[in-house]
Amino acid sequence: DRTSQVVSLAQLLLVGETRTLRGFARLVEKDFVAFGHPFLTRCGHGAAHHDDQQSPIFLQWLDAVWQLANQYPTHFEFDSR
Repeated sequence: DRTSQVVSLAQLLLVGETRTLRGFARLVEKDFVAFGHPFLTRCGHGAAHHDDQQSPIFLQWLDAVWQLANQYPTHFEFDSR
C-alpha cells in the first residue's frame, strides 16, 4: 500500500503528464486500481470490514495531492473547484 502512495506522489512531482486530468486518472488506475489496492478494507467500509486492516492510504495520498495542487496551482491542469 505504501509503495503505491510514495511512487505515485513521486510521479506527480516528476512527470508533468500526471498533473493533467487524463494523466491523473491513469495514475490512479495504474498505481492503485490495477495494483489491487483494497479501498473498502482500508477505509473500513463494507459488511465484513476488519479494524486491524484499516489504514487511510488512499485518503492520505489524496490529501497530499490536494496540498501540492494548492501550493503549485499553475502546475496542475485541475484544481479543487
